Amino acid sequence: MGRELRRKQAKREGKSLKVEKIDESNSLTKYLKIIIGLIIVITLVYLLSATFITKEINWSNILKKDTANNETANVKNSILASAIFKQSEEEYYVYFYDFNDEDSNISSIIESKLSDSKVYYVDTSSALNSKYVSDTSNKNAQKLEDLKVISPTVIKISGDAIVQYYEKNEIINNLK
Repeated sequence: MGRELRRKQAKREGKSLKVEKIDESNSLTKYLKIIIGLIIVITLVYLLSATFITKEINWSNILKKDTANNETANVKNSILASAIFKQSEEEYYVYFYDFNDEDSNISSIIESKLSDSKVYYVDTSSALNSKYVSDTSNKNAQKLEDLKVISPTVIKISGDAIVQYYEKNEIINNLK
């Protein structure tokens, strides 16, 4: 009678007395689907953050196949504004300007007059440098936290201190 009681109990609970076999042949495909799904989600998160948060990806330039902007993005010796005091040289210049809106007159003066010195370039249009770019400047800044520049600006740094600070017309007048 024990078997009969088990059958009745199973019928009340809606269970079957048959032994169910677990089909593990599909487990590999399930894992692959999960991994592919995770890769797609991670890629979407990266693309969204690179587009909207860091502005690392500019879809209008990619879709237009604009090569002019690609050339300006590859400026030699470009650094972030947060790294201007972290360079290895004892004395060097930092030129702050918008890579997409370069003043050729000022750039040619900097290239000719400062050819003997090390010059680093900072893109003022970059979202990563926006903390240090403003409409008003702070020429007396001695720490990175106090630094505010307008575009274009040339700063001479010697021994982790700002020695000279030139803006727009001062660059042309003082470096000639």
